[in-house]
Amino acid sequence: MDAMTKAEQPALEAWKKQLDATWRMLETMTEGARRMGEIQLEAAVAAHAGIEASRKALAGAQDPQELWRVQAEWLSRNLSETINYWQRLQQAALETQSALGGGLTAEAPSAEAGSAVAHMMDSAFRQWLQTTQQFYSAPLVAAQTRQSA
Repeated sequence: MDAMTKAEQPALEAWKKQLDATWRMLETMTEGARRMGEIQLEAAVAAHAGIEASRKALAGAQDPQELWRVQAEWLSRNLSETINYWQRLQQAALETQSALGGGLTAEAPSAEAGSAVAHMMDSAFRQWLQTTQQFYSAPLVAAQTRQSA
């Protein structure tokens, strides 16, 4: 390995760690979204089943008290299922946020990697500066040569 490659190695490793952490976070968010989708689907299936059961009970009702009972049972069950639904969604969101927070506190890039990046940036800037100076000095040299002649 030459000196430049050795200097770049810590920066490359830091970059790999950063990309890996990003992909782990995306995977965590995707898993959280999948889990929330499952919760929504389960709630929708349960709501549909509850509505169908209430329709059957409603169709068999013979008097106002029985209608009142069917409606009260449906409202009570609906309220209970709604609270459960939102609690499950909140739990899934909290678990996802906790997992993401753990990913954010992963190890920070080392000072060595920061030094390597600074060295690479300094080298690139010096090369740019030298090229720019040569580019802009060419017309000046040409003009001075013409004036001398």
